[in-house]
Amino acid sequence: MGSPEEQRVHCHQHGPTKPAYACCHSIVSLRDGSKRGLIFVRDEDGQYNGWCDECDKFLMSHGEEWNDETEGFAKIGLLCEVCFERLIEMNKDS
Repeated sequence: MGSPEEQRVHCHQHGPTKPAYACCHSIVSLRDGSKRGLIFVRDEDGQYNGWCDECDKFLMSHGEEWNDETEGFAKIGLLCEVCFERLIEMNKDS
């Protein structure tokens, strides 16, 4: 596998782009247009990682660390960076 700069995911809407990761609730937001809040970071490889307010509350109430339980609740999924940037825009005022 190539370096993180070379990694690509194929998005049906945006073609080959950088990968990003978000919780299942945030991914549903892309489909239904509902704001669910968005907490996100760029990891050491420059990839977006994000989760909704509900996942953040669960994370905070379960030791404030990502582990099997909190990751199981969030059900992190892969999406493209352009779709993730759409999530950021959608949730700016939430």
